[in-house]
Amino acid sequence: MITSCDEAVARLRAVPGLSCCPRPLFALPLLRSGCVAEVLSVEGPDAGWAGEFGPGGSGPGGSGARFHALEPHSLVRDNTSLGAGVDEVLRRIATTGGAGGGWRGRTLALLPYTAMKAEWRAALEALGTRLVEPPPMPAMPVLGDKRVQRAWLRSTGAVTPPDAVVPALDHRELRRRFGGRYVVQAPLGSGGKGTHLVSGEDGLPPIRRAGGGPWLVSGYVEGPAVNLHVLVSADGTVRLLRPSVQLTRVEGVGAPFGAYSGCDFAAPALLAPLPLARADSMARRVGEALAALGYRGLFGADFVLDGDRPVLLELNCRMQGSTWLLGEVESAEGALPSALRHMLELYGHVTGGEGRTDAAGAAQLVVRHSGPTARVAGAPGGGLHRLKDGRLRHCGAGFGLLECGPDDCVLLQLPSPGMVVRPGVPLARIVARRSLTTPDGTALTEGGRRLVRALRAGFTLEALEPALPC
Repeated sequence: MITSCDEAVARLRAVPGLSCCPRPLFALPLLRSGCVAEVLSVEGPDAGWAGEFGPGGSGPGGSGARFHALEPHSLVRDNTSLGAGVDEVLRRIATTGGAGGGWRGRTLALLPYTAMKAEWRAALEALGTRLVEPPPMPAMPVLGDKRVQRAWLRSTGAVTPPDAVVPALDHRELRRRFGGRYVVQAPLGSGGKGTHLVSGEDGLPPIRRAGGGPWLVSGYVEGPAVNLHVLVSADGTVRLLRPSVQLTRVEGVGAPFGAYSGCDFAAPALLAPLPLARADSMARRVGEALAALGYRGLFGADFVLDGDRPVLLELNCRMQGSTWLLGEVESAEGALPSALRHMLELYGHVTGGEGRTDAAGAAQLVVRHSGPTARVAGAPGGGLHRLKDGRLRHCGAGFGLLECGPDDCVLLQLPSPGMVVRPGVPLARIVARRSLTTPDGTALTEGGRRLVRALRAGFTLEALEPALPC
């Protein structure tokens, strides 16, 4: 059983790691510990990351990681999926001398953010790279298709919203069954993609045009959104980790309904304890049911607290957009980061030690582009900042929570000058040790408003006419 950071890092560094993720930020716990040699992503690394975590960097990464991303070449930030982005990155590597660029003859261990696609595996083989992968888990349709998952969750005793799987979207019938507001979801999708709140007939045509049916339609549940991290060990042990409040419907950050806007690990301490305790029990039962199916590693459980009743919406059976931040908190405490535990469990190495479930001062807020397609003419610099006289002042290098003081914030995920940004894409991610939103995660605090206002003032965006095709 692996219980120490040193033992975990030594095990993971035994074979250089490969991470395929939407943005390098999600691999930060692995980068800080020097477990990653190659990163394939859609978004590029922030300024300074290659110097800190790359070959010859000052971080503890040994030989360091090489970053291969779509955005620095396309100079467009849009809603490119992870699959399409990594496909293009691998094609670019293959057509620009990848065989002679340090890939041929190498062995890399997959450190998966999500499942490895067959075409990625074939592309790596064509480059002459041998890929070591975790032992496969049994096929579990409950992990992917939201329609199948919802019914399975009820079979474990979980409380879920009223729902129906429908082949066609008839507003009159759906309003009769679910009331004036209801949620329509495509079978697949993460980060809020394919999730729509409907309150009138005019909300349905765009969903129908996007396709993806039959759809899962659910009654809308009002209340704080809470996410629980749960770890299922290779020996079947289920451990609950820190909860966070998910930031939703936050005015002023440019997020449509369902889009991921960040999280707050301190806010659960300000919510009623009874529904949180009930959510813990429900998540543990679901974890035990997943363990019985052969699942291992992290998963996230998304709840809405409807008074004293937690309602389970869905599972995210992978690392999540908040896992990296949880890892920052754990690293500061000297604990084994959950991201590393996830990788070890996938490979069958049981990790020990109960995770802490108390509140922690750690929050992230995603601020999105709310205008038409535009070119970035000027942008704030990434790294450590402090708000002074209504402006963000750069204070030095910063890669996550570990560099952040109580009065600071770190800016991440910034588009570079010259990049084209589509409507709704992230302009920045603000990371802080203090809450930026109200305890229920639905409104900015006064401090949060000042930060967002100062952040937007730091951008110069030139609208493109006519707009580029999506």
